[in-house]
Amino acid sequence: MGADSLSFGLVAPAQIEVAQFSPPPALAPFVTQIYHFRCEEARIRDTLPAALGHLIFYLRGCGTLRFEDGKTYATTPSALFGPGMAHGEFDLEGPFEHLGLALSPLGFVALTGKHAFDYSDRMVDAASLFGPNINGLAREFQAARADGTISVREMVERVAHFLGRFVRPVPPSHLAVIQAVSQWLSSGFDPDVEELFAHIDKSRSTATRIIRQYFGASPKQLTRKYRALRAAIVLVDPEASADLKAMVESLFYDQSHMIREIRHFTGRTPGALDSDDSKILRIWLSKDNLRQLEAYPG
Repeated sequence: MGADSLSFGLVAPAQIEVAQFSPPPALAPFVTQIYHFRCEEARIRDTLPAALGHLIFYLRGCGTLRFEDGKTYATTPSALFGPGMAHGEFDLEGPFEHLGLALSPLGFVALTGKHAFDYSDRMVDAASLFGPNINGLAREFQAARADGTISVREMVERVAHFLGRFVRPVPPSHLAVIQAVSQWLSSGFDPDVEELFAHIDKSRSTATRIIRQYFGASPKQLTRKYRALRAAIVLVDPEASADLKAMVESLFYDQSHMIREIRHFTGRTPGALDSDDSKILRIWLSKDNLRQLEAYPG
């Protein structure tokens, strides 16, 4: 099922409820944002832009997430997927509700102990990384939400307490690389890869290995990914000036190149990004979702 097949039957924006909020201080270095999604419709379909890794607690409903390589994964009570290098497509049976945490590059490795590259464009049962208790927690949430006896705030507090036990130390030299990559990506829409390596006190091969470990891709791939995502963010931002939009368009060889790149990473063409049925996608493309590009405290 390609992106074109998702152009019909999408849930109307007014039927979707999404709340986004900052993580508790203890999780702030590891989680960029927490979000609560709810929709009472019988079916919800849309695209998932290539961005961060996520930890999801499915509270109601079920469905599938399909990545660009064709692999399709069914939801489990709790699931984790790594940073994406292409858009995904979800097809959900509702009514549907979930609680999600977007993991920073530091957070993915510190919380899971795994390399982000090995989970890029892949979803797994979270129990495979955090043990069976995480699915037990998810099932408790499911029952309590059905009874109306637990709030979103209470779920977040319990998740934060649960995840706190899994935080692993990260070598200071790795933190320095994460900071360098974050600052480099934040320096412009199309940063020079050579400038990044000039600011990392490691061999090119070692630096690339560490970057892939935390960010799930090489610097060149990250440049391509965030250029397309930022372009999409600007194009859907009603406050973006005409000059800014023209500058963003100039980053691509031509219009067809821009369309291909944005579609690859978001699942939509630029013209479709601002359509009425793109509410879910526009939430994922919120400027707040690029907070992982800020430097992390050492």
